[in-house]
Amino acid sequence: MFSNIVNKKIVLNSTTTSFFRYYSTIKNTTTSPKGFKTGTYACGLKKSGAADICLIHSEKECNVAAVFTENKVKAAPVLLSKSLIEKHKNTGFQSLIINSGGANACTGPEGEKNAQTMSLLSSKLVNAKQQSLVMSTGIIGQQLDMKKVELGITKASENLKDDWLSAAKAIMTTDKVPKLVQKQIEIDGKQVNVTGICKGAGMIHPNMATMLCTLCTDADIGEEALKSALKHSIEYSFNSINVDGDMSTNDTVAVFSNGLAGNKRIESTNSKEYLLLEKAMRQCATELAQMIVRDAEGATKFISVVIRGAKTEKDGKVVANSIATSSLVKTAMYGEDANWGRVLAAVGYSGADGVTPSKISMWFASGDGNDIGIGQKNDPSFAMQFLKDGQPTPKDDEKAAKLLSNKDVSIIVDLNSGNQQYTMWTCDLTVDYVKANSHYRT
Repeated sequence: MFSNIVNKKIVLNSTTTSFFRYYSTIKNTTTSPKGFKTGTYACGLKKSGAADICLIHSEKECNVAAVFTENKVKAAPVLLSKSLIEKHKNTGFQSLIINSGGANACTGPEGEKNAQTMSLLSSKLVNAKQQSLVMSTGIIGQQLDMKKVELGITKASENLKDDWLSAAKAIMTTDKVPKLVQKQIEIDGKQVNVTGICKGAGMIHPNMATMLCTLCTDADIGEEALKSALKHSIEYSFNSINVDGDMSTNDTVAVFSNGLAGNKRIESTNSKEYLLLEKAMRQCATELAQMIVRDAEGATKFISVVIRGAKTEKDGKVVANSIATSSLVKTAMYGEDANWGRVLAAVGYSGADGVTPSKISMWFASGDGNDIGIGQKNDPSFAMQFLKDGQPTPKDDEKAAKLLSNKDVSIIVDLNSGNQQYTMWTCDLTVDYVKANSHYRT
């Protein structure tokens, strides 16, 4: 017996004068995964005085899958967590310790020792059989104040409870809002829960996780199946977003499953049970990824880049990424300038196969663009076509600017070379982004 996914997505509000987003109804729900608790503390790593330590603990040993940054410069916690997972073959973990306010990257042997200290201390305090995995985020190249960190870990371990909102807040850096999504499904007549938290607003680029994210589920699922579900989930979520084209030294996505939901253990990746859990994980990850783009530093627009008619899915992704990372496209969106030539240029230099200029059609639209160009909603107040079979169509600059004044806009490109589609999400590039990152350390 299977039920539809119950969506406990956080509601976002926005003003008409800025893209600052905040949660109006954010709260902890009854859909938290069984057996997981979180603890937080403000130990003084952040200048703001906000919470900067987060400890996540499962009362039962978990299977774990994780993906780490592809940046060759990897932070100490990334190297440690990766080695622990390989050593213990993805199983037996009960805890994760996260600090914000310091990346512990490019910190040499002392930084490696500090990551070990965080891992050993946190696991000892919660009586875990194996060392904790570790995540860190903040400024690169500065040693952590370990007296503060050790105090923070101790205090967090003394206050474990079902409070995912506080956990989401504790891992924030330049984020304006906490990012929390919870899902509930039914497998074998058992309620199965998935909770995800993440942080990220800058240094966001595909080819891995692009920030810190933790997913926790009480589903009973084998190690290999869990790895498969995570790989699928991040490919169509965190690997499909872009803010500024920079890849962090600390990027990590980890999923913990403790099996306390009581469903029959999932081993086959072809089973209905697996596909249902995979779908819930993907939706959770996608919503978190989109929250990152909406909360991006300086952003005023959420942009969906929809590629249709690609020869292969890989080609669709290559073209979408080329458009999403183009500074000229992103600045045009900020200026509400329907400069379709910049988009076409990005398609042309993408390097994808199956790009024939005389076949390409293009639209700009408000919203997600999913039904544009297929006979629906072609009202100029909603969508406008700028290219048809490689040739420009008549353009009304005033109507185009009004169209692009929406906060959610989309760029739709039909390559007319096949039947594959790919979507990426990005934001505009603004003066405020430059201001935020030119004064980041001050």
